[in-house]
Amino acid sequence: MMKRFTKKLCFYFVLAILIFCLFNVFMSKNNGTEIDSKEYDDSDLNGPKVSMDNSNLVRKLREKFLIKPIEENKGRRSFYNLDDMSVIDQSMGQAAEIAKIIDYTSGGFFIECGALDGETRSNTLFFERYYGWIGLLIEADPLNFVKMLKKGRRSYLSPTCLSVNPYPEIVSFLQRSNMGRIANDEVVEDEVISDDNGKKKSPIVNVQCFPFYTYLLALNITVIDYFSLDVEGSELNVLKTIPFDKIDIRTLSVEFFHVKEGDNGVRSYLEDKGYVVTGKVTRQDRLANDYIFAKPSALKRDVSFYITK
Repeated sequence: MMKRFTKKLCFYFVLAILIFCLFNVFMSKNNGTEIDSKEYDDSDLNGPKVSMDNSNLVRKLREKFLIKPIEENKGRRSFYNLDDMSVIDQSMGQAAEIAKIIDYTSGGFFIECGALDGETRSNTLFFERYYGWIGLLIEADPLNFVKMLKKGRRSYLSPTCLSVNPYPEIVSFLQRSNMGRIANDEVVEDEVISDDNGKKKSPIVNVQCFPFYTYLLALNITVIDYFSLDVEGSELNVLKTIPFDKIDIRTLSVEFFHVKEGDNGVRSYLEDKGYVVTGKVTRQDRLANDYIFAKPSALKRDVSFYITK
């Protein structure tokens, strides 16, 4: 009698364990409690077969490659940690040109790619610091990005690069301080690094790149008041990946010095997209070689006032 009871008890105990295991497997697959590791496999989420609006790609960017802005902590406002707090505008003139053409005093959203350390020659810090703008700072060089983390910027940060193709990819990136760039993209080299010896001295690191549109989907943003693009020669290729019919970029500053198609290549492409050139920022020391573009609808004055030949 006791043996029969023990056998039944063991049978029901094993059955209960089996049912419990099957239930957990079913719930994990149907309630989303288990994340499929393939969603984050680089081999699955890079390359021409992955569209820029792929939902898993957007999730990967949002969860793995975006650092949220610093927020107020228990009523105490975070402070900037800048090398020189006395400088009002760190840009080389780009911010002033943007301020001329749009109403910037009531806030806005920006994207700055080629953000360096978030302070040095920043085109967006002026708007964020004094007028409450928020935005996204993209910097591919890990050494620069670590410095940017310490600045106290109140915007999203991403240690990635803008893809020169309409799909995500991992690229070789040349680490050259303020002149870092994608290694395999054809550009016009600066004289100081155009020789083979200069190229060999540059460390190379693998960096994840996403299409511009993927960042906007990850942030749920469709309107960009100012897009600052300075990526040492890949600017036009980046612009060609943007679906301008799906988003509204009101103003841009685009560095053209290293673009193989030249300044006219950049200008012609954006003019064909409906933008007008409102200014040109250049310096003899080459710290600025940018066109300023705007949509006519974004301008404070009649478009004829801003036309630049």
